[in-house]
Amino acid sequence: MKVPRDKNMGKQKLLRTRKQNYLDYIWLYFLPMLLVACSSSIGKIQLETVNTVIAQSETAIEQAHLANAQYLASDTLQQAEHALASAKEAVGAKDGLRAMHLAYNALTQAQIAEQEAMYKSQGNGLNAIIKHKEAKIVALETDLGSADKALEESRTDVKQLDMQKGQLQADIDQKLQEAEQAHRKIFQDYNRVKTDRGDLQSKLNMTQTALRQAQSRVEEHEHQIDQLRRELADAQSSAEQARKAEANARTQAAARAQDYSKHIEQLDQSNVIKDTLARKKQEAQVYVQQRRRNQPVRTNRTSLTNDQIASGRAVINDWVLAWAAKNIHQHLSKYTQEVTLDQTVIRSSNEEQTYLNRLQMVDALKKMVETEWQETDSKFDADGESVIAVYRFSRLSRSAVNGGIPALHDLWTREVWVRQVGTEWKIFRESWRIYEAVPRYGVAVN
Repeated sequence: MKVPRDKNMGKQKLLRTRKQNYLDYIWLYFLPMLLVACSSSIGKIQLETVNTVIAQSETAIEQAHLANAQYLASDTLQQAEHALASAKEAVGAKDGLRAMHLAYNALTQAQIAEQEAMYKSQGNGLNAIIKHKEAKIVALETDLGSADKALEESRTDVKQLDMQKGQLQADIDQKLQEAEQAHRKIFQDYNRVKTDRGDLQSKLNMTQTALRQAQSRVEEHEHQIDQLRRELADAQSSAEQARKAEANARTQAAARAQDYSKHIEQLDQSNVIKDTLARKKQEAQVYVQQRRRNQPVRTNRTSLTNDQIASGRAVINDWVLAWAAKNIHQHLSKYTQEVTLDQTVIRSSNEEQTYLNRLQMVDALKKMVETEWQETDSKFDADGESVIAVYRFSRLSRSAVNGGIPALHDLWTREVWVRQVGTEWKIFRESWRIYEAVPRYGVAVN
């Protein structure tokens, strides 16, 4: 059997791999110390660099936990956690060099703990597989003996079956002769029945033809009667509608005559109405023109490639991450200088709409970033040469009170349009729709 040899070879391979990885981690452990020692800014390590290594150490510790290092390599994992805690204390004490050393120590110990746990898990798994294979070999040897015995019994059964086969063949030949005789008799009966069926089918066809002709004449008479009834009902309905229409026309003509008389008198008395209507008409035209300039027309088609759409979405992702991090400078860097903002505020069933340029939009964003907004939904689309994203946010406006009065929320929908400007993708238009103090479940946000 080769199982023990394979088992020893597997363990030796694991030990060699483990030793090599230990050497790699020791090199990784001393590398940052060597770099710091050779640097010209000893003691002036940037806090961001230390925090980055601490974050990497925390991630490595989490990975070690996922590999069950708390059970399989508890000592090494505890050293990593202790080094991480000490690194954070050193950061608080503004000891950059010691914090960097401890953070890299925590990272190295966590990675070693993870690898050590993985090797132990693999070794346990190999031992279990070897034991399972050994048990399976024993079972197969037992089954082989049983199979030999069953084979001998099967040979005896085959001899008996050969003897039965000769008897069955004789019985089959006799049955075939009887079946052939019965088949000839059935064929004769079939021919006789076929002749009788042809005569009956001819009579049935004649009867069915006469029946269809009679049914057709009956249906035609019924159709004519129904047509006459409908024509009579339509004539009666048309006459009644004509009488009602005539009466309504007379009444409406009299009412319109009165309205026109009053309207003419009012127009003759003052020209104020004319001036007001002209001014309102001009304001409406200006509003419509402004809406058309600021509202892109959706074509429901796009000429962008998948790579272009991916580039646009990447800019939008950076934009929303900067907003979540309250990095207003990075957030604003994604806009063009000519960006416009269409803002609509719905407050107590009243809708107020304004248009903002970039400077006004910057002031509005600085006010909005001061409060905590929770992202609730997002979706992407592509139209024409633009990539479009819609993000929805909410924040608590008033908590629920006793008596069944629900909590109120402010709901904020942001729609941004991104297109390629030169070699970069920039946001050239944004629209806001803000619902103030509404129940979250009672408003459909567009």
